[in-house]
Amino acid sequence: MKKFSPIIIGIIAFYFVTHLSGLTSLPVFADESIYVRWAQLIMDEPARYALFPLNDGKTPLFIWSLLPFQYLFSDQLYAARLVSVLVGLGQVFTMGWLIKLLGGKKKTQYLGMFFTAILPFWYFHHRMALMDGMMTLWLSLAMGGAIKLGQGKNKLSKVLKFKFTKADIKWTIFTGVSFGLAMLTKLPAILFVPALGLSALFADKLNFEKWFVASLKVAVGVVIGLFLFVLLKLHPAFGQLFSRGGDFLYPLSEVLGGAWKETIISLPNYLNYFVNYLTVPLIALVIAALFSPRNKKTHHLLLLLGLIFLAPMMLMGKVVYPRYLMSASLLFTLSATLSFENFYVHLEKQKNQFKKIGGQLILILMFANIVGASGVYMYQSIFDSDSTPFVSADKEQYLYKWSSGHGIKEAVVMIEDMAKTEKIAVATEGYFGTLPDAILMYMHGHDVTNLYVDGVGYPVKEISEKFLDRAKEFDRTLLVVNSNRMELVGYENRVLLEEWCRPDSAPCLQVWELKE
Repeated sequence: MKKFSPIIIGIIAFYFVTHLSGLTSLPVFADESIYVRWAQLIMDEPARYALFPLNDGKTPLFIWSLLPFQYLFSDQLYAARLVSVLVGLGQVFTMGWLIKLLGGKKKTQYLGMFFTAILPFWYFHHRMALMDGMMTLWLSLAMGGAIKLGQGKNKLSKVLKFKFTKADIKWTIFTGVSFGLAMLTKLPAILFVPALGLSALFADKLNFEKWFVASLKVAVGVVIGLFLFVLLKLHPAFGQLFSRGGDFLYPLSEVLGGAWKETIISLPNYLNYFVNYLTVPLIALVIAALFSPRNKKTHHLLLLLGLIFLAPMMLMGKVVYPRYLMSASLLFTLSATLSFENFYVHLEKQKNQFKKIGGQLILILMFANIVGASGVYMYQSIFDSDSTPFVSADKEQYLYKWSSGHGIKEAVVMIEDMAKTEKIAVATEGYFGTLPDAILMYMHGHDVTNLYVDGVGYPVKEISEKFLDRAKEFDRTLLVVNSNRMELVGYENRVLLEEWCRPDSAPCLQVWELKE
């Protein structure tokens, strides 16, 4: 694949135009505001906050990656989402590389790159300041390294030893570092270990002995990656990394004890995520590939690896949002793209012109449907983010609930305008998350001499004495709250200054002035 061929240049140009357009049209999401706020704290006091994410069960690599862009751009959300855009471009090229390793032709590599640029699962996460896209990129690179190890010389000696060639050393380190960076990005990367071990099976003419040797080399790479991760143990907050698991997963003992009956009923929802975000024709290509005589082993293995990766979350998950499953898109996109090539090659060899033309028409319609469905998703994401065709779980997160940042940027502009002439104390719903983190995120680096912002919990039934004591030093006291969480007692003279409502009659973000 020529690095600067017209097609590559076209893909890059198309990628940036579609991904940078309307990049901040969807308001900030709760997790984004937290990550950016952590990055800003690191900017202000690096020695104190460099590993602060550990306290909330998060590894810090993605947060660190946000730092330089926060210095470069005044729009904090744009700066953060730009990181994911660049990660996505890396994923586009990595997809082409993986398809090449799996025997795909050059046109198929281009097709896989194009799918990675447009499919909703990829497109959305490459425009959001979330960790899942970056974790998937590192896992993709680790998988490529594991495949290369499988393609090397893998033989046991008579004394049951194996040797590392120079190429083995290079790809083992590459696999290990990539996997380690995935772990440093997000902990669920550990679920990809079985997939890495089995990736050596993609090599042609690989018997058990060669796969066993290749898997041992991959295992060395995994150990390297785990070593990079365990370096975090030098920090006293390392133990906190595992403190949040119970919020999202049932313990294995509970699953075996019967909790699986509660989780298994969500399987149709998970399938719906992939059908909606990878499109129906692409999923159909994945399924059809299982019955194709060409590259059957590759397709069976890709589907198996996807299911192995997904199984723990599907069986143990208390709360499983689509973004948690996004990394499996790697395996399904690879399978569908290679499946497209299989059917195209089959039709080229078809002598019956009626069947050939009919088959080609079906492929064209499938491709058009993938592009059309993805195009609608992209168009609405750019020009009318409130109508983005999310599945219901994502509509709740990104559009309807407290986690949606609708109105926050506008509220900050209003508050900062008031602070030009008066001293303003701002109480916000919550302590952590969209409020107050998103407000503080937008105010970072601004003149806040006349401002004091602090969270007072939720639902808002009262204002803490601590806040009120501090607010006495200010001219006006404001409360930023979601309308469905406004249960404040007293302050009968309070005045609603402004509100910004979410779509489909969802709760509004309100700014109140509090008066006794």
